[in-house]
Amino acid sequence: MNAQAKVAPPLARRVPIELVQDRAPSMTARARAGFARIEDLSEAVAVQFKLPRLELDAIDLAIDLVNLVPRELAEKHQLVPVFANTDEISLAVSDPTQIALFDWLSRHLKRSTALVIATPQEIARAQARLYEARRAPVVDAGPDLSREQLAAATQVVNTVIAAAIEQKASDIHIEASEQATVIRFRVDGALRQIEARPIEHHAALVSRIKILANLDISIHHAPQDGRIKLPSAAGDIDLRVSVLPTYWGEKVVCRLLDNKRAALPLDALGFDADHKKQLLAMASSPYGLVLVTGPTGSGKSTTLYAALNAIRRPDVNIITVEDPVEYQLPGINQVQVAVKRGLTFPSALRSILRQDPDVILIGEIRDQETGQLAAEAALTGHLVLSSVHTNDALSSITRLTELGVEPFLVAPSLVGIVAQRLMRLVCKACVELAPPDAAELEALGLPGVPAGTVVARGRGCAACHRTGCSGRVAVREVLTVDEELRAMITRRAPVEEMRAAAIAKGFKTMRFAALRMWLAGITSTREVIRVTRS
Repeated sequence: MNAQAKVAPPLARRVPIELVQDRAPSMTARARAGFARIEDLSEAVAVQFKLPRLELDAIDLAIDLVNLVPRELAEKHQLVPVFANTDEISLAVSDPTQIALFDWLSRHLKRSTALVIATPQEIARAQARLYEARRAPVVDAGPDLSREQLAAATQVVNTVIAAAIEQKASDIHIEASEQATVIRFRVDGALRQIEARPIEHHAALVSRIKILANLDISIHHAPQDGRIKLPSAAGDIDLRVSVLPTYWGEKVVCRLLDNKRAALPLDALGFDADHKKQLLAMASSPYGLVLVTGPTGSGKSTTLYAALNAIRRPDVNIITVEDPVEYQLPGINQVQVAVKRGLTFPSALRSILRQDPDVILIGEIRDQETGQLAAEAALTGHLVLSSVHTNDALSSITRLTELGVEPFLVAPSLVGIVAQRLMRLVCKACVELAPPDAAELEALGLPGVPAGTVVARGRGCAACHRTGCSGRVAVREVLTVDEELRAMITRRAPVEEMRAAAIAKGFKTMRFAALRMWLAGITSTREVIRVTRS
C-alpha cells in the first residue's frame, strides 16, 4: 500500500449497527450517537471492528485495480480496492458488516480480502480517481493479433494512458528487459516506475501502440515515429510516439501533449515582470533573430508559442516550420517537416520566404544551412524565432558559430536570447522550513545569508510519491543583445568575456533567478544545484 493506514485512537462509545450500515448517515443521526463529524464516526467504526482507518485522499491507487473490482459493484456496495497482490486484496469500506459480499469477492478473485475503514466521501472520491479517469476509447484491432492478446493489450494501453494523464506525466516509457516489460512515467522531470509486466506481453503492447499511431506493426528493427489522437470527455488526448529497437525488444516513448498550453500567455509561464518586458520587446521587433534555448523538455516550444500568441494579429502573416508540429495554433500557418519527402528545415524555409511572411518560427536550428537561412531572413526584414540546444543564453552564440554560421551574420541579426530550464518545486503537503546549513551554503557558493533566513525542504509524502517535490517552474535568464555585444560576437570573443560584459550591464544569470526562488521557499537547495551553474 502506498501510504500507511492510520489507526484510530480508542474511543469509549460504541457505534449503533444501523448507523454503520447507513449509506449516508445524516448530521442529526450522527449527533444523536455522539459524533460531530463523519471522520469521528469512521474512526469509531475502525476501533469497534478492530480494523485500520485509512485516509483515502492521500492514496495513489494502482492502475490495475480497475480489472479486479467492477465499477458497478464498487458503487453499489460503497467500496474501493486500494491494494492487491497475488494473495490478497485490500478494500476500503465504510460498512464492514457486508460479510457475504467479502466472502464472495475472496472466492471470485481467489485471494483473501483485507478491510480498511474510510468515510463514504473519501470512497466516492477514490472511485472517481480510479474509474472515471481511466475511461479511454477503443480503436479497431490490428489483423496480426489474436482477439485475446488484443483485448488484454487494449485494456492495458488505455489504462496506462489514462493513468499518465491523471498523474500529469509528460512522457510514458514502455521498455523491455530480459524478464519483464517495465512501464515508467516521467513526472516533474523525474522517471517513476509504475509497474512491471511479464515480458510475454511486450509485443502485444507495442503492436497496440503502433496501431494507434498508424505505424507499421511488421517493422521491428528500425525506428518509427507517429502520433496518437484519442477523443475523451476531457478533450482530445494527443501523444507523440517514438519506437526504438533495443536488445530485448522495442522501446516506446509517448510524449503527452497538452494543446491548452499552446494558448497560454507569458504570465501563465512564470515570466517575471522584467523578463516579460524584455521578451515582448524582442517579439515586437520589426526584424531580427530571437532564440529560446535549453535542454530537451525544458519548455522551449511553449515559450515560443506564447511569444507568437502575444504578437498574433490578423494583419501579421505568421508561418512556422516544425519537426514535429506539437500544438495547433489558430490563425498561424504551420508546416510539418517531412524528410522522406524532401521537406527539410532549409527547403521549407526557402519556400516560406516566398510566402510574404512577417514572422517565421523555426522549430530548431540544427545545422549550418538552417542557421544561415534564419540569420539572412532576419537581416532582410523578417522576425525569426527559433530554438537551439544549449545550457545558457551566451552559449547559444557559440553554438551558432560552431554550426558554421559566420559571426558577421550572427552579430547584426541577433536581437535577444531566452535561456530556460525547469526546476522542481517543494511539495506543499510536506514542506518544512529550516535555516540553511554550512554545507548547503558552500555548495551554492554563498558566503552566508541574513540572520533568520529559512529555506524549504520536502520530507516526502504520499502526495508527492515520497520525492519531496511536486510541480515545476521555469527558471530563466534573458539577454538583450546590444551594440557592444555585437562587436564582441564579430571578433569571436570568448563566452566568459561576453558574460562578464553582460553582467556588468545588469544581466541576471539563471543561477541568480534560481537563488531568488530558493530564498522564497519555492524550491530546494538540491534543485538549484541540479538545474543551474554557479
